[in-house]
Amino acid sequence: MNEPLYEGNFVVIDLETTGFSIEEADIIEIGAVRVEGGIISETYSRLIYPGYFLPRRVTEITGITNAMVIGQPTIGEVIGEFMDFIGTNIVVGHNVKQDIKFLDKYTKIYLGKKLKIPHICTLQLARNLFPGLGNYTLHNLADHFGIAYKKVHRALDDAMTTAKLFMIMLEFLWKNMGISSYLDIKQISKKC
Repeated sequence: MNEPLYEGNFVVIDLETTGFSIEEADIIEIGAVRVEGGIISETYSRLIYPGYFLPRRVTEITGITNAMVIGQPTIGEVIGEFMDFIGTNIVVGHNVKQDIKFLDKYTKIYLGKKLKIPHICTLQLARNLFPGLGNYTLHNLADHFGIAYKKVHRALDDAMTTAKLFMIMLEFLWKNMGISSYLDIKQISKKC
């Protein structure tokens, strides 16, 4: 926890879901990026079949169609391998608390345990580090910092963009504040 994050390991995650309600919505895509010593070393990407047809609005936002998810594994088939991918690493994400709530829902159901993961929210971190930007969506921050991205609202692409954004934040924290450990960074992003 006190190891400098720019030298350590963390996993950046992003989920696409059928809605915002933890009780009523389901995961349809998982994307994750493992960063080791400041280098993206591995990725994880899975489409998930939720067991029903996707609402039209979800397809409009994500580009994920029914044809893409039919025949894909269910979250029950994937949650174990995804949690293995995360392992004991710190998890980073843009509004990560929402993603963790979804993952917690499924780890309780399929793995029989409550999810407890050290995490950092790049949304709140950006708000606290860079006040006055106005809009803190992932893609507005990517545009602000000159981070190229492929697709909006696709899990792996958003996880990759978040990883690049977080590495910029880590550099800023170290150069401007002398901060590099999880505990110190968590304190700055505590509101998330």
